Amino acid sequence: MIQNTLKIIAFSVLWTITSSAHPLLIPVRGDVTIHTGVSEAMVYIGGEEFGKGADVTDKLKRNGTMQIVIKAPGYKDGFGVLRESDDEVTIKMEKLVYRGESDKYIDISNIRLDVKDNKNIKTINVSSAGPQSEEENKIKEAETKSDEYELKKELKKSGKNQLENPSDDLTLEDTKFSENVYKTLKTTGFIDTVNRVFSDQNNTVVLEGSIRRLFVYHFYKVYGEPGYYKSKMEMRWYIKNSYGEILDSVDTKDYSADFDCNTYHNTLKNTDKMYADAVINAYMRLHREGILTGYIKPVSNFTYNEPLLTINNVKASVSAKEDASIPSVIVKTKDGHGSGFAISQDGYIITNYHVIAGKYKDKPNSVKIVTSTGEEVDGKIVRYNKFRDLALIKVEKTFDKAFKFTNVKSFRNLMDVYTIGAPKSIELGQSFSVGVISSERKSNNNNLLQLGMSVNGGNSGGPLFDASGTLHGVIVAKLIGQNTEGVSFAIPGYLIPEYLNIQYGK
Repeated sequence: MIQNTLKIIAFSVLWTITSSAHPLLIPVRGDVTIHTGVSEAMVYIGGEEFGKGADVTDKLKRNGTMQIVIKAPGYKDGFGVLRESDDEVTIKMEKLVYRGESDKYIDISNIRLDVKDNKNIKTINVSSAGPQSEEENKIKEAETKSDEYELKKELKKSGKNQLENPSDDLTLEDTKFSENVYKTLKTTGFIDTVNRVFSDQNNTVVLEGSIRRLFVYHFYKVYGEPGYYKSKMEMRWYIKNSYGEILDSVDTKDYSADFDCNTYHNTLKNTDKMYADAVINAYMRLHREGILTGYIKPVSNFTYNEPLLTINNVKASVSAKEDASIPSVIVKTKDGHGSGFAISQDGYIITNYHVIAGKYKDKPNSVKIVTSTGEEVDGKIVRYNKFRDLALIKVEKTFDKAFKFTNVKSFRNLMDVYTIGAPKSIELGQSFSVGVISSERKSNNNNLLQLGMSVNGGNSGGPLFDASGTLHGVIVAKLIGQNTEGVSFAIPGYLIPEYLNIQYGK
């Protein structure tokens, strides 16, 4: 239904353009002044270069309402329209916010259209008679009339004194919104374009946007005139960490600039530009109002402050790869699953933090542990280190054998290694993968073992071990992308005691 509504909006704009019955306009030349306030600004009108400067005046052959585009280094692109009655137009240019040398990176996960019903996506006609400075008041008047009309129509249809809240949630993913924010982030240095493999997860925040209401305003002087258009986005932004945990949320309400859809003779192309402009304006608001300031401060202290935890020593450790399935488990949450392994026979289990991460910061999901025999038991999260992506879980369960960690490096490059876990699906639990250790790498304050091994999402948290059962790491990630396979990574096993501040008792 939402897709149909968007098509109707686009069609109505296109119909206005192609079926207008206004008298033929004879192009005339006259002086036009565009005020940008930026000396380096390049001004384009109707797709043609008009001039450069803070105030640009020249003669222009008029052809109805014409699109203005302003481009200036260090500024967001400016847009506006030159109406037939305008001799001068002022377009406020907004400076881009660039990433500081010590700021965190910002990634964009998704911006989606997420509304309750079609009343939250609509076109509203607005009279454009008078100066453009009165646009805001005219929009409010037009919205009030539109809301009153919709209310009367619905009440008449329902035969009730008041309307009920809609119950159906309608969602439409639109990657174009995300792509435009990504381009802005990349331009301003908030996307790490250098470290694409070993990105700094501890110093990256993630933005997600939900568009709650989308209005398109059609400004016209007489019925049937193409006029020009403006959109309004009412959004909710979610600020998240690299685990997808929500740190904060904020609501924004932002307008696009004015757009002349008639200029391009391509309604869908120009409405895309209009929607994108409203979304970028909303993103810029997050900086302008200081909403992102506290969240992009870098982390430099990775000290783990939990007190030393002493656990029972392993009396029967894994001594051959054939025994590796005994302490290997599946870690289940309401959001999915990962792998894990016992490091004590009385039920202490290692996994990745991202396997148990919940919706909100420091509120991980509850967990269930599925053993190699298929038994399912409750797990208690004892501690976790988000900087290192490790978690420690305790179950009331005795394991016949367990992996034993040590703070000594015992791996070699090109050593044959194995992992066991549940790739992709719980149904594939206890699946083995074979590979080699390529090397140990250090990036962004973290050590990783690079592996030549095929792993998948459900392998996260699983053990990395050799043929004699010696533990060498914890599977944590893989490279993804076209023509990329068999490159994966593990947290070195010798760092487990330091990262979780645990030790064995005597």
